[in-house]
Amino acid sequence: MSKEEPVDLELAKRLKEEGYSKPCEYYWQDRDLPFSLSGLKATKNGEKMNHNRYDDFIYSAPPLIEAISWLHGKNIEYPSSIVINFLKK
Repeated sequence: MSKEEPVDLELAKRLKEEGYSKPCEYYWQDRDLPFSLSGLKATKNGEKMNHNRYDDFIYSAPPLIEAISWLHGKNIEYPSSIVINFLKK
């Protein structure tokens, strides 16, 4: 994934949960609608907007580099699948 590519759906969902509200060109639609299939979408004419303010199945998809910059310095807990076992000797 290049740093200019839009983030994937899972990261877009997490960004929305954390309050991401910057305008961007791309967005994910996580539900099929009668007039539009789910997937990554782009705005008309490259217009940037805050897609996260819309329906619960629409997620802003900023470029990866912008998402990293926005996340930098935030204290966000992220669930991990790593388990550490300490053994007594």
